[in-house]
Amino acid sequence: MSYVEPPPDPKGNKKKTAADFVRVRIDAGEQRQIVIQKAQIRDVEEILELVNGFAASNLMLPRGPQYLYENIRDFVIASDRNVPVYSLIKTREVLHMLVACGSLHVLWEDIAEIRALAIHPDYHHLGLGSKLVEHMKDEARHLGVKRLFTFTMTEAFFKNLGFKRQSRDELPPKVWGECSRCPKYFHCDEVGMVLEI
Repeated sequence: MSYVEPPPDPKGNKKKTAADFVRVRIDAGEQRQIVIQKAQIRDVEEILELVNGFAASNLMLPRGPQYLYENIRDFVIASDRNVPVYSLIKTREVLHMLVACGSLHVLWEDIAEIRALAIHPDYHHLGLGSKLVEHMKDEARHLGVKRLFTFTMTEAFFKNLGFKRQSRDELPPKVWGECSRCPKYFHCDEVGMVLEI
C-alpha cells in the first residue's frame, strides 16, 4: 500500500489576497534581473507558498510537499536576482526571490499538461506567464510532445498564447485519469484549452 498525501487545505479561515504575499517594492525604471530555469529541491518551499497562496483564493489547485518533491523535474521557475531586501525590510542588501513557477507534466507520448502556473502579484504584467509558457513549449518540442493542454480559469491569457478552448468530450481520454483524482472533479469550474505545437 502506498501513502497518498492529502492535499493541503488551501482555504484556511480566509481567502488569501495579493496583500497576503510578501510585498516587493518595484520602483519604476528599476532593472529586474529575472532568470528562468528548472526548479531544484531547494525551491519547493517557495513554490508551495506561491501556488498555495493562489489556491487559497480558489484560483488554482493546492499542492502538497509530496507532490512537489515527486514532480520537481516538471517545474520551471523564474527568480528575481535583484530584489533589494530593503523592499522587504529596511536594509540595502540584495537577495534572490522566486517570483513565478509553472509545471510541464507529460501524460502520454503526444500530450503534456501545463500546471501550477503562478506569478507573484507584484510581478504581474511583466510578461512572466508568457515567458514561462514559451519556455515549457520549447521543452515540450524538445521532448517530442505534439500537444499541450491546460485547465484554467484565465482563458483569455491562454487564448492570447494560441491555445483553443475545447469541450470536455473533445479532450483526450488520458486527461480524465488525472481529473478523477482532482478535488474539483464533480464541480469543475475550469476551462480545458489545447495548443498544437
